[in-house]
Amino acid sequence: MNGSSESTPSKVLVVDDNEAILEFMVEVFTSWGPFGANPCDMVTATGVQNAIETLGQLTFDLIILDMVMADGNGLQVLEFLRNEGIETPTIIISADDPPELQRKALEMGAHSFLRKGDGVESLVRTTLTLLDTTPSGVSRADEASFDERRDEDTGPGRILIVDDDPLVSDALGSMVNLIGNVEVRLAPGGRSGLELAREWDPHVILLDIAMPDMDGRQTLRALGEADVKSRVIMVSSFRDSETAQECLELGAVDYIPKPVDFPFLKRAVAGHLALARREEVT
Repeated sequence: MNGSSESTPSKVLVVDDNEAILEFMVEVFTSWGPFGANPCDMVTATGVQNAIETLGQLTFDLIILDMVMADGNGLQVLEFLRNEGIETPTIIISADDPPELQRKALEMGAHSFLRKGDGVESLVRTTLTLLDTTPSGVSRADEASFDERRDEDTGPGRILIVDDDPLVSDALGSMVNLIGNVEVRLAPGGRSGLELAREWDPHVILLDIAMPDMDGRQTLRALGEADVKSRVIMVSSFRDSETAQECLELGAVDYIPKPVDFPFLKRAVAGHLALARREEVT
């Protein structure tokens, strides 16, 4: 998309070797905030070589590029772009942000360098700036109100994510933040999750099953014994119906298998959050 053709969607390439991150990015740029009125045309690449092959065949308005991947790093993609004379605006997203890495990426043609964990709003604002446009049907006032929507009179919904995999936790946290007007906290295991749930009283808990210190079923039992009233959604790689039934019998209100269908997860969390708020005032 560009300033002279509002009806044409921006074509965006997202490069990351983590499927969960790719699914999350696609969800952001096709349905969230300013992109809900006019979604981007999204293409994904699962690594350096896949990205280079894709860039050799298609042209894009924007590239969002992970720095460290299993088959190489983002600098190799930047080098390909420079050698081919491709001047597509590129956002680097890195788990770390050492000054030397930032400097090298910017010297090689990257337009922006963002750190994973900075929040989706930062990425969206940078994207809108580089595309030099606001999607059709969405005003700049709407864009400026992203943060304001989190401050509704009802106060933020409290969502706790309990998972020992930090990449999964970050992806889940970023996704549920898209609901708006929520506060999200992360716990790296069952014991810390139980302690935080007792102290913080979240509306909704997303709970993994396979964790080393205290698995999800043990945590679910302990939550019930502690009389924690949160609505617990199990998020697990276990797909058998027996495990799902056991969790539901222990008090879980939903069971979502991994790999996570992020749009479905967002709808599920939003629905259970609304029910929890209703129960809170009755």
